[in-house]
Amino acid sequence: MFNLNQSKFNQIAQNYDNDERIKLAEIISLGVNTLLENQPYQSLLDYGGGTGLVTFNIEHHFNHITILDASTKMVEICDTKIQKLSKKHIEAIKGDALASNQTIVDQSYDVIILSLVLLHSGNYKELLQRLTAYLKKDGLIIIVDFDKNKNVYHPKVYNGFAQDDISSELFKLGLSNINVQTFYHGQNIFMNKDASLFIASGQFK
Repeated sequence: MFNLNQSKFNQIAQNYDNDERIKLAEIISLGVNTLLENQPYQSLLDYGGGTGLVTFNIEHHFNHITILDASTKMVEICDTKIQKLSKKHIEAIKGDALASNQTIVDQSYDVIILSLVLLHSGNYKELLQRLTAYLKKDGLIIIVDFDKNKNVYHPKVYNGFAQDDISSELFKLGLSNINVQTFYHGQNIFMNKDASLFIASGQFK
C-alpha cells in the first residue's frame, strides 16, 4: 500500500489555498455544518486538516479545535492563519496517526472529521481504527471523500470509496447511527475528472 506523501504536501503547501480548493472546501463545509447544527459538541479534531480551509468554515460550532496534519509546512501556514485571525480556541499541530502506535494527541474529542483524507491514507481502515480511539462517548466521526470512481487512477491515491465499504468499516469499529450519502456532484474535481462527494457519519457509543 501507499503512504501519505508528506514531502509532496510540503511542496504544495504555499500555494495550496487556490480558488478551486477554497470553493470545494466551502461546499464540503456546507455539508458538515448541516450535520453539526443544534448539536451540543464542544471539541473537534480535524485530522489532515491542512491549511484549515474546512476548519475555519465550521469552527463556530466548537469551543476547542485541534487541526492535526502530517505536513510541517501545512501546519505552519495554518498556524499563521490562526494567529492572524486571533482564533485562540484553535491549535494546529503536526502528527501522523499511521506513523507509529504513539499517542498523537493527549485528549479525546466530541467530533473527529476527515475531509478528503482517506484517499491519501494508504490504509484507511487502520486510520479509522486509530482515530476512533480519540472519540468521546457519544462522539461523532465525520468523513467526506470521493465516491468510487473508475475514471480515476493514481498509484498513491485511492480512486474513491464504495459507500457500503465505509458503512461496514464504521460498524466494525462499534459506531452506530451510521449514515452515508452522496451530497455533491462536480466537474473536474478529482484528478481532473468529474466526481461525486459523499459524507459519512457514525456515533461512538
